[in-house]
Amino acid sequence: MHLFPKWLRNKLAKDPLATAPVHDGFGEAIPSPLRPLPTGLSWTFRSLAVPNFRILWFGMFFSMAAMQINIVARSWLAYQISGSALTLGTVAMARGLPQLILSPLAGVAADRFDKRKLLILSQCGLCALSVVNAVLVHMGIIQIWHLIVIGMFQGIAFPFTIPVRQAYIPELVDEDKLPNALAMDSSGRNVNHVLAPSLAGLLIAWHPAAAFYIIALLYLGATITLLRLPPSKLSAAAHAAHKGVLEDMMVGFRYIINHPVLLTLIVMGFLGVVLGMPFQLLLPVFQVDVLHVGPSQLGFMYTAIGIGALFGSLIVAYHSDDPRKGLFQMLAGIGFGVSLVLFAISSIYWVSLALLVIVGFASQGFLTFNRMKILLSTDKELYGRVLGVYQMTWALMPVAAFFMGGLVDAVGALVTIAAAGTLLVVFITFLALTHPSIWHRDE
Repeated sequence: MHLFPKWLRNKLAKDPLATAPVHDGFGEAIPSPLRPLPTGLSWTFRSLAVPNFRILWFGMFFSMAAMQINIVARSWLAYQISGSALTLGTVAMARGLPQLILSPLAGVAADRFDKRKLLILSQCGLCALSVVNAVLVHMGIIQIWHLIVIGMFQGIAFPFTIPVRQAYIPELVDEDKLPNALAMDSSGRNVNHVLAPSLAGLLIAWHPAAAFYIIALLYLGATITLLRLPPSKLSAAAHAAHKGVLEDMMVGFRYIINHPVLLTLIVMGFLGVVLGMPFQLLLPVFQVDVLHVGPSQLGFMYTAIGIGALFGSLIVAYHSDDPRKGLFQMLAGIGFGVSLVLFAISSIYWVSLALLVIVGFASQGFLTFNRMKILLSTDKELYGRVLGVYQMTWALMPVAAFFMGGLVDAVGALVTIAAAGTLLVVFITFLALTHPSIWHRDE
């Protein structure tokens, strides 16, 4: 039984460093094993051996933990105050609309300016907003309009986090480690899917303000860690090469439109985010109205998603050089939609938890392969702008949650989420049949 899949054994066999003989000090070949093969574990985590990427990974680990706790705490708080799924969607949309507008601008900034400084500034802004939120909750005067206004300012700061970070990664790792680094970036986020929601549920049960104070501390930790990174190497040259901001934005849009594979991949990402991911923001509805459990159990629901997502992203990391990435992405996308339908019709808490693990696994496999293929299909000088456009799809998730929240109030959570999962399966299958080049083997 082979430790490595066939595609990896073939790659190592063609590697001249793996097949070159070892010589002694007098030029004689030593008849011994050649270069030792990496273990399965070291192969999965190989990009973390790069010191600067490791610093970025740990810094953003704190930031993603803060984001996950914030999602749970804000969603719980909004539903506790209002009891309305539509209001829950409104609070989410307040953060999503500024992200939608500013994501292309953040992509231009990532190609023009020092990515390290952009990341640090965004983390400082998010930290300050979390402190304000924590004080309002602690004083007992928090209202829905507070959550909406804070969410809008968070939506202004947040676009300068994810696309900037992902555009920074290619500067910190060699090209051969880039796919793995992108998968490890998702894995770090998904570790927080496991840990942060459970912590959020426990903090909310203790005192809701504690959750928001912890969020602020985590953003502060991210800022301090990012200070150890080097300045962006490409920023000066990139800045000199660019013209107006609007023209730079249009260059990114035209590039995507004229690149059929890239356009199809972004459409697929859009479908996964808009149809598949809003269920996370509506989980408090399932917690209260469908499963009839408390806030601690809500945290475990988010944790179940994180466990599946973590395993999904680690498997993607291991197979990041596999030429069948497109096929894996299609299968994961269909599995995402099917598992979402099954979760929607479940009314038993433990069954729902098990299904959320599958949802997390399939969703992260689909979205991580998608993001990886997008970046690998993009010219280096356009990383930021393409990722900024791609980030617009994520900004649409809270907007979609707003409309889904209205549907939940009108027809119920089961029908709304089951319909979204069904549409996801239909559209992914349609794209797979009409654009077979997307799932064919990589050249």
